[in-house]
Amino acid sequence: MMKENIQLYCDVDETGKIIRLLSGERVVPTSQFKYFFMINRTIELNLDKFYVENSELKQIEGTTLFEVVPENPTAEQQLEDMKKRMEEMEELLKLVTASKEV
Repeated sequence: MMKENIQLYCDVDETGKIIRLLSGERVVPTSQFKYFFMINRTIELNLDKFYVENSELKQIEGTTLFEVVPENPTAEQQLEDMKKRMEEMEELLKLVTASKEV
């Protein structure tokens, strides 16, 4: 689970839709906001799919969240990415070599 280290200050309309917000890891609001939440990077990226009800941040039913790509991939993830790139390059190389032989 991702750390909830993003501050979210927001105001909403009468339906709970977020109409004004300020978010980030270390933000200082310069004006008053009605709500404050601690959220994770995935929620911050998908705020258009959330609303406020009874002072709770809730996901709109039926919406799919975009996943956040880790900023600091593990060694295993980096190795996996490199393997994929190598395979793609080998395929491209085969295509180029094959087209030159014709």
